[in-house]
Amino acid sequence: MKQEHLNRLDFTNEALNNWLNDCPFPITNFRQMTFETKGQKQVEILVDIPIEKTAANLAHYSLSLDDRTADLEMQYLKADKRHKELIAESIKLEQEGKVLEQRKIDQESYQAWKKVQNIGRQLNELSGIKQKH
Repeated sequence: MKQEHLNRLDFTNEALNNWLNDCPFPITNFRQMTFETKGQKQVEILVDIPIEKTAANLAHYSLSLDDRTADLEMQYLKADKRHKELIAESIKLEQEGKVLEQRKIDQESYQAWKKVQNIGRQLNELSGIKQKH
């Protein structure tokens, strides 16, 4: 963590300092909140996590691996990962000014997105069936 960020605070805290230093992602916004809750200081921290280093959180969608949905959920995770890889590649190509290559990747990304949506719809239907029983 850069010292300039810590200098924005009107307090010091060793545990916070250590946590910030250990953060594996770039901190893109860091500020002390202008209000305080009773007996506490508040700090807002924004970090950038590369999309290709993320995976779908099945619990967010109220899904869990079981025998009936395990195959579909694994397909969903793989398709979601591929879609995110394609997004990252498209951004890279855009930054390099490779418009034609980016367009091809964007079309592939759209197909991957459709696959993610389709599998997600199937999982939601199965999840709804499970919740009714």
